[in-house]
Amino acid sequence: MTGWTLYKLEWELIQHPPYSRDMVPSDFYLFSHMQLHLDGKIFNSNKEVINEVHLLLDSRTPQFFAEGFEKLPKRWQTIVDLNGDCYPH
Repeated sequence: MTGWTLYKLEWELIQHPPYSRDMVPSDFYLFSHMQLHLDGKIFNSNKEVINEVHLLLDSRTPQFFAEGFEKLPKRWQTIVDLNGDCYPH
């Protein structure tokens, strides 16, 4: 039904690009900070992990999250320039 509606509206369908962890803000920005925060810590339960993640997220300012999104256009352009190859770290 959705495909038919899009056809009737004469909308152009484009393919979704392949998944790239280098293009997803949560993967390249947030999770890298989370990994550094959690590195070396030992947890005895899932609840402890969840609490520690909450502490990390609550300690970050709105500017921290905005910074991750501000980096996206340059990062995406680099990936386009590399023809989809991995982002050079």
